[in-house]
Amino acid sequence: MELQAGKNNVTFKSQGVNLSGLLFTPENFDTSKKYPTIVFSGPFNQVKEQMGALYGQKFANKGYVFLSFDHLGYGDSEGELRNNEHSFIKMESIRDAISYLRTLSFVNKEKLYGYGACASGGYIPLVAVTDKRLKAIATVSGMMDNQASYFGIMTKEQLIPIFAMANEARQKQYETGKVEYYDALGMETLDPNNLPEGPMGEGYDYYMTPRAGKETYKNYTHLAPKTLMENAPITSAVTYAPYLYTPYLGIVGEKAQTAPLTKIFFEKASEPKEFYEVPGASHVSLYDIDQDVDKAVEKMDEFFSKY
Repeated sequence: MELQAGKNNVTFKSQGVNLSGLLFTPENFDTSKKYPTIVFSGPFNQVKEQMGALYGQKFANKGYVFLSFDHLGYGDSEGELRNNEHSFIKMESIRDAISYLRTLSFVNKEKLYGYGACASGGYIPLVAVTDKRLKAIATVSGMMDNQASYFGIMTKEQLIPIFAMANEARQKQYETGKVEYYDALGMETLDPNNLPEGPMGEGYDYYMTPRAGKETYKNYTHLAPKTLMENAPITSAVTYAPYLYTPYLGIVGEKAQTAPLTKIFFEKASEPKEFYEVPGASHVSLYDIDQDVDKAVEKMDEFFSKY
């Protein structure tokens, strides 16, 4: 495989199938040199061409190698069950992405970092608790505390029917092979002419328009299997924050309503750690608004260069 400076299409094995990735390399890329390297995992249901590709090019411009990839069952990657936002499966793919990067001669194994956004802001720290091949990690707009997001705000009477729905979908899938998908983020319930403030309205503007929707990224969908609700509530990075033992940087938008989910992880996380609020930014503006993305990239570069 001959790699060029800039964006390269790559594949690697994970859990017995081929995953598809975009590997970004710096200007004047030279395979005989060693480069600091970042493995990226993105928000709920995103494909590699969305947030990851934007950050990938910006980090390549700063001298990094950067991998954005389609998780198992997403985009151009193999996998029979499509668009399966399954936290534990995704964490396995992140570990295999790390393994893949460490086989590349130009990757500096002592400067290999993890970066997770939104949902993966909960996955990357959980991987890093036991995977010390990552020398430091960062999260942006991280969803770090699913226990609080589900069990902390919903009652037993509300939750049990949701879990039962997921269980029934699994049984049907097992018996018939038919996968039931649903609008997990509630995008279809919103009125585009009267969007609410906060991440829901921001999410619609991002995912359900040409900004980052299917019209622009053909492999993207906002739908997920109903079995999602069996694993999402029990994926909570906060529980393991004291045992991270890996340098951590938490980045949130100053105006992000989801910022407390990162703050609580940061407060409990082991040292060394840093916290940074991007002035004027929201949860979703950190996905693709250049002025906010550039601030996040600058801060991550500054942080990673220490380790």
